[in-house]
Amino acid sequence: MEPIKIMPCLDMKNGRVVKGVHFVDIKEAGDPVENAAFYQAEGADELAMLDIAATLENRKTRLEWVKKVSAELRIPLTVGGGISSIEDIEMVLDAGASKVSMNSAAVKNPELVRQAAEKYGSDKITVAIDAKRNKAMPSGFELVVSGGTLPIAKDAVTWAKTCQELGAGVILPTSMDGDGTKAGCDIPFTKAISSAVNHDL
Repeated sequence: MEPIKIMPCLDMKNGRVVKGVHFVDIKEAGDPVENAAFYQAEGADELAMLDIAATLENRKTRLEWVKKVSAELRIPLTVGGGISSIEDIEMVLDAGASKVSMNSAAVKNPELVRQAAEKYGSDKITVAIDAKRNKAMPSGFELVVSGGTLPIAKDAVTWAKTCQELGAGVILPTSMDGDGTKAGCDIPFTKAISSAVNHDL
């Protein structure tokens, strides 16, 4: 069995780390630089930072947040939120990110995943998959985009397979049912995704 890597995720809004339950009731949870330094000191292998309001606010990732957090880190940093073009990816990587994460933009334009993987390498391209339970889906999990506000009647596990075929090097699954509940990982959801792909989650 390969060693398990630990990657804490900083959800960002208005320049602060935030946390909610089931993607709602968002509350402030501290300074991003302080949180990043804490997780690094605690032994995290990588860190993710997701600008959760970027897509809803129809804007790009705040590059100043990327610069401040990446300057604090010696471990890889994955950045997502509002990334919808090759140009966006270029700017985020130039700002200090090691990898980028796409969600809504990848669903809207799957070819972007392929283009990004070809240009930067699969190891730099992550696709985030937010999903919730829906018995109408073949796997029982429905893909949700736009910061968890828009279910799109698309099977989350099928989408994970597609992302791998397009060249994404990492899949970042988040269970809306388990988000913020402190009940531990959503094992059925995680297992469904991990069984469908053959690389990093």
